[in-house]
Amino acid sequence: MLEEFLKDSEFASMMHRNIYDLLNLLIQKDIQFDILVSTKFVNFSPELPQEIKANFNPSVILFSLAGYSLSSVEISKDEIKFEAGFGPNNFASVVSIPIGAIIRISIDENPILINFATYSPSDSKTKQERSKQIFLNNPKNRDIFKGQ
Repeated sequence: MLEEFLKDSEFASMMHRNIYDLLNLLIQKDIQFDILVSTKFVNFSPELPQEIKANFNPSVILFSLAGYSLSSVEISKDEIKFEAGFGPNNFASVVSIPIGAIIRISIDENPILINFATYSPSDSKTKQERSKQIFLNNPKNRDIFKGQ
């Protein structure tokens, strides 16, 4: 029962909105905070050197957003991006994290939000593709997407 609820799309959507709203509030108020994220959902651009990535926990990464990282934050409906330096040489990379993949938000090591929803990265794209396919199944609608 619990596992089904944690995978429920309405619950995941509610958690996503709460995380998004809280991130916006923290950024607006210029409050330093930490986010705990599942390692597999974090993207780096440029990709981090292997010697730096080898030091990461294979399951979760804790990012502290303060100083330049906090001032560089860009947030959209689906993801948060920020610049950060890694390793002894402060290798610069832009970190991208899906909003729904954030597990915990903390201030001064005190959790202020815990996301219990089960995140699936393909949810929004899959729904959009399914919706488009249903639309295209009607022969009258096929001409609308020609050339795309």
